[in-house]
Amino acid sequence: MTTETEPGARSRQGLCDFPGVSCANPKQVDPGTPGRPPKYCGREGAGVDGKPVVHNKANAWAAKNRLARQPVRSDVAGAGSGPAGAPAIGPVTAARVTLEQLMKGNLPRLVEELEGYLAQIAEAVRTYGDAEAVAAEVEQLQAASRAELADLERLRGQEEHRRRKAEQQAVEAEDAREEADEAARDAVAALDEARLEVAVAKEAAEQARRDAEAVRERTAAELAQLRQELADVHEAAAGELERTRAEADQRIRDVQTTADEALRRARSEAEAARAAQAAAETDRQSAQLTIDELRTELHQERERHRAELEALRTEHRVDRDQLRADHQSRLADVKKAAEDRFTALTAAHRAAEQVTEALRHQLQTRPEPPPANPEEAPVTAPTT
Repeated sequence: MTTETEPGARSRQGLCDFPGVSCANPKQVDPGTPGRPPKYCGREGAGVDGKPVVHNKANAWAAKNRLARQPVRSDVAGAGSGPAGAPAIGPVTAARVTLEQLMKGNLPRLVEELEGYLAQIAEAVRTYGDAEAVAAEVEQLQAASRAELADLERLRGQEEHRRRKAEQQAVEAEDAREEADEAARDAVAALDEARLEVAVAKEAAEQARRDAEAVRERTAAELAQLRQELADVHEAAAGELERTRAEADQRIRDVQTTADEALRRARSEAEAARAAQAAAETDRQSAQLTIDELRTELHQERERHRAELEALRTEHRVDRDQLRADHQSRLADVKKAAEDRFTALTAAHRAAEQVTEALRHQLQTRPEPPPANPEEAPVTAPTT
């Protein structure tokens, strides 16, 4: 008999069974090692409180504990509670007790009652000879028996469902225990690892303290050595400073002597330069006078050349006008001669045309002369 939860279980087959959520990820692949196969996907997903967690045994055990600690509604608690002060009975124990009561108490009694009914029916059949009535009554009794058997089957199915549910709860309890053990082992391993890390850290701190002590001792020795070297350097620097100061004083005296000599030479050269500058100034003034005279002469020469150029331009303009007038006069004469010649040629041409016309007319009107020899007369072809 199929229960109501079996289709949902079949639809969730092969998917992650993380408690409190409906994870759509498939379960982890079975590695083939001893123990129960994986029930969770091992991926990050929503938890009981909606926050993302990794779906593994440890987190599943924590989620089941959180679901178990959640408050139960009053109506559900009232329906499942027993008498006041009675100890709470687990669902597995209650299902087992109910199944035993039904199997040991009700089912044998019902079977005995059914056998009694069937015996009474057989006796009634033997008593009455009406086969049809007997058959009808037997059919009715069989229908009632089938109905009772169906009820019994339904009760048995319900008990089977309760038994399966109890077994499933037992399996879940076993899984929860294994997950709790796994979480405890992980916690113990983490604690051991933390203790080991603390021991390593303590050892590292002790080693660092020893190293710091050694470094401090070496630093003190090096500091004393550096102080001694600094004192030596100060003494050497003082001696070097005295020598440098003496050398600097000698160099200053030498430089001062050289500077005085150079100053005397510079003064002599300055006097010579002043004399040369005075001579150069005199030469400059004379050159300036010469330049002024040359500028005056250049201006006068430029004015003279400008006047000559203007006269040449005027003369050229007059000559150009005269040439233009002469050219116009000669051009008029040539045009007049050409016109006269053209008129004469036209008249001669007309006279020649008239003479030609007269000669042509004369040739057309002149009679042909007779031939001198009759034999030379033209022979006329006979007409056919």
